[in-house]
Amino acid sequence: MPKRIAAFALACVLIGLYGCAGDGGGSSGGGTVQVGPPAQLAVIQQPAGATAGNVFATQPRVEIQDAAGLRVSSDNTTQVSVALSGGTGGAQLSGTAMLTAINGVVSFNGLSIDLAGTAYTLNFTAASLIGANSAAFDVTTASAGGGSAPFVPAAPSGTATYYVSPTGSDGNSGTTPAQAWATLQHAANTVQAGDIVEIADGNYARFTLSSVTGTSGMPIIFRASGNAAVINSGTSASTTPDNRDAIKIYDCHYVIIHGLRTLNAYRAGVRVTESFNITIQGGVFSNGGRWGIFTDYSDDVVLEGNECHDSGLEHGIYFSNSGDRPIIRGNYCHDNNASGIQINSDPAQQVAAFGTRGDGITEDGVIENNWCEGNGINGAAGLNFASIRDCDIRNNLVVNNLNQSGIALWDDGFSSAYGSMNNRIYHNTVVFQSGNGRFCLSMLNGSTGNDIRNNIFIGGARGAITWSSDSLSGTTADYNICRSTDGWGVWVNDDTSQAYTLAQWQALISGAANSVTTAPTFNGASDFSLATGSAGRDDGQSGLGLATAHDGASRPQGGGIDRGCYER
Repeated sequence: MPKRIAAFALACVLIGLYGCAGDGGGSSGGGTVQVGPPAQLAVIQQPAGATAGNVFATQPRVEIQDAAGLRVSSDNTTQVSVALSGGTGGAQLSGTAMLTAINGVVSFNGLSIDLAGTAYTLNFTAASLIGANSAAFDVTTASAGGGSAPFVPAAPSGTATYYVSPTGSDGNSGTTPAQAWATLQHAANTVQAGDIVEIADGNYARFTLSSVTGTSGMPIIFRASGNAAVINSGTSASTTPDNRDAIKIYDCHYVIIHGLRTLNAYRAGVRVTESFNITIQGGVFSNGGRWGIFTDYSDDVVLEGNECHDSGLEHGIYFSNSGDRPIIRGNYCHDNNASGIQINSDPAQQVAAFGTRGDGITEDGVIENNWCEGNGINGAAGLNFASIRDCDIRNNLVVNNLNQSGIALWDDGFSSAYGSMNNRIYHNTVVFQSGNGRFCLSMLNGSTGNDIRNNIFIGGARGAITWSSDSLSGTTADYNICRSTDGWGVWVNDDTSQAYTLAQWQALISGAANSVTTAPTFNGASDFSLATGSAGRDDGQSGLGLATAHDGASRPQGGGIDRGCYER
């Protein structure tokens, strides 16, 4: 009897030290599971949403566990440290590097990494415990000047050939910072293939780059050295064709414009016209009289990581007049009067002399990882596409569009023969506020053969998908979440106004067996990634070839692929 009493007393002491039923253990067969002493660390929330120099959107959380993997929730003393490995050499981890557990959990906050790179890892350690490492993650480049473009590439590398500064003189040689030129136009009049123009912070007049030709291996580069090289052309600028746009690129090949800003352009911040292989990246184009970026009759244009906002009359980005193979990636287009991003192939403005650049159709484009928010006060879809073919529309976030659709496919009102056909619409998240907008996706006027998968479509004043009767042929769709916040028909024929239930939609297209109308749970009012346990989390369709998500996170994570543009 004394031995039993002593054993019982020892058990009580151990329970007091290390926790008991309800402290992180579970139950099995009606009995309690006793939690042992701290033995190891485990990462229970992975870092995500990292951009260089900015606090991670999702901060890591680490759990103190016993040898059996149970949380030691009585632990309020263990100190956990975090260190950085992998990624870009010389990168620094900022934020509080050591925290004390609270109820067995350490929740880091304020962590950031200063350099963009791939395959970073966070290493967590604590005295006398087995450490843990995070999953590998990437750090992307923040938008030049503090915007929120999801994807901004690093500035093109190479030693500058010429320098431009507001304190320079066009009478200088331009070949050193001390001998910098004063105007961008002087540089534009001088450059040849392979030249790099380094542009210091400051204010500049507009410029035109005309009939200059680089090559794929020797492009012509205009590169801002900081975040404040600004072309403020002002609303009083001349309206003649050569002076309406802050930056005009005409009849050029292989040119890269990186990190420049324009403000108050009379018409467009940047115009690319009748050119090939032009890249506009990492710029901020604000308050243009009509557009942020405008292109016409130009092939192989790359527009990536730009912020385009508050365009006065129309769109943030307008890719027009039949150019082929555009890449429009990772741009942040917000608060523009019409569309965030518009591709209009202008079938009514065909020019036979331009060949496929003037045939009224845009083909083989990639429109991915863009963020469009708060556009359309004067109408127009967040992503507005007229007469596009065989394009990939993927990983885009379209939220709070105001008076039109989220993604629109149509013919510009020209002819159903010029509808937007055979496009792949994968992993987009389109969310409207109550009372706002039209449908998340519209397919009108001969927009046939489109494939629609793994999207989240939540209508506000209207529903999820609408189509004209001549646009349903060849349509395939599945694994979508489709809803209407205000109770409008979720699937509606635009010609007849007939609403369809999920079962009727499935019968209509002979598919969509895995589409649902269940409301997803997002991680926050402005965080449209899916919360743990949400509809669409880990149950999307695999095999679509999208290895990364909207914010650069690798896909899949967890038990499967998430629907929508994020992966958690």
